[in-house]
Amino acid sequence: MKRVILFGAPGSGKGTQAEAIEKRFGYVKVSTGDLIRAEVRMQSKIGLEVKATIDKGELIPDHVILGLLKKRLQKDDILNGYIVDGFPRTLAQAIELSQMKVDSEIAIYLKIGNESVIVQRLLSRLTCPRCNAIFSMINNPPKVEGVCDSCGIALRQRTDDNAETIRNRISIYREQTKPVISYYREKGMLMEIDASLPVESVFKQIEEIL
Repeated sequence: MKRVILFGAPGSGKGTQAEAIEKRFGYVKVSTGDLIRAEVRMQSKIGLEVKATIDKGELIPDHVILGLLKKRLQKDDILNGYIVDGFPRTLAQAIELSQMKVDSEIAIYLKIGNESVIVQRLLSRLTCPRCNAIFSMINNPPKVEGVCDSCGIALRQRTDDNAETIRNRISIYREQTKPVISYYREKGMLMEIDASLPVESVFKQIEEIL
């Protein structure tokens, strides 16, 4: 079983690239963000606890994320391989993930140096509340404005996609994730990709790596 670790700052295109990898290689996309948002929608105990944290752009506690991830990875659909989208975000998460045994793994870092590019991308982002498809009014607009291509229902902007919260998320991300980059680099499994390029160019680089 292969594990593809796909991580990068908010707005680096993790969700979009994870979906493309899933379609091309058949690896199952496992998004910790989707898992958390599902809990919020269900108004579960976990969802109620983390909603305020999400709205402020802060990181969810490690034990919450790891609990949801371990539960998801118990399903049989991942046996041919899976993509971890947006995880790990801290060194503790990276170390814990390494304990979850697989036959092989690779860490792909979607790198964007310009903060203004990230802010612009996230302010233009729309998501489908049903299938979690991600669209961008800049790079990947829906066929019909404001409507999901697959579900045909109205797209929404995430509550945490506002300029103040985005900048806070970027600041926290860079502080927390710098050790993660070093961790995978030292393990000899880190691949860095320029995620400021168009979506197709980014995926072409990923395709060559995989």
